[in-house]
Amino acid sequence: MPILTAMNPSIRTAHHYRFPYEKNSSESFRLGYCYAFHLVTGGKGAVTLPSGTFSIAKGDLLYFPPKWLHSFHSDNVHALSTYNIYCDLWTPRPDVGAKHLVWKETDFDPHILTAIEPNADLDSLPNLLHFQHQSALSDLFALVVEQHQNSAPYSDAIAKSLLQALLLKIVQLHTYAPFIDYRIKPLLDNIHKKAYAVSRYETWLEQSKLKKTQFHQLFKQATGMSPKAYWTSVVMKQAAAALKESTRSVTDIAEDLGYSSIHHFSKQFTLYFGISPSEYRNRQWS
Repeated sequence: MPILTAMNPSIRTAHHYRFPYEKNSSESFRLGYCYAFHLVTGGKGAVTLPSGTFSIAKGDLLYFPPKWLHSFHSDNVHALSTYNIYCDLWTPRPDVGAKHLVWKETDFDPHILTAIEPNADLDSLPNLLHFQHQSALSDLFALVVEQHQNSAPYSDAIAKSLLQALLLKIVQLHTYAPFIDYRIKPLLDNIHKKAYAVSRYETWLEQSKLKKTQFHQLFKQATGMSPKAYWTSVVMKQAAAALKESTRSVTDIAEDLGYSSIHHFSKQFTLYFGISPSEYRNRQWS
């Protein structure tokens, strides 16, 4: 059984598509020759699978292995739009061009079918995943499509590399990444963007609109740490990066991070890393 990092992805076709409501009748049957990934970027609609029909909206990811029966249904007011990537994962099939789907079972040609390998990570992926708070995933999808459609040198190699990164990220988010509640994620993003010593726990609690006990539970579920410990780790990593990447004084770095006292900063840094800021810098530069 090949591991996911051993795949050799090749894109048959990739594009952004709007599903017209008036074409719903022709979308009653889809059968794919290759692996398909669809990220909903807007509108409303539904997808029909062998297990039933499910509503889908922006941020939802659809995954269909080869020969997986499915169909899309667009809303009559807010048309469904998606990024679509159809790809071979194990053995490239340039001989079949962009052929990726049939809309009638009688049209299916098994000679065009992609190579299918058992893989624990892919085999465990559900057909529908919810990634509403993963903006980086949408950006990565867009980059894959952009590079696939680009005729500039290296675009094909870039698209393949980005596709592999995208698939690994999807598996990581579903299988290995901790669950992050939608009320906690904006706080984590803000902590990383504004890692200052003057940050206040009370402000985070107020912004989350959660009760104290639930806030702590969801925060620890997302990070494995208490809010204070997580914030400390982010600030200290920012401090370490500044010591490695610049020649600014320890005092300037402490002030940039919001510390009113160099002594308080040095004490916290030493407790976290086991050595003083000056010694940390000297070790990096020696």
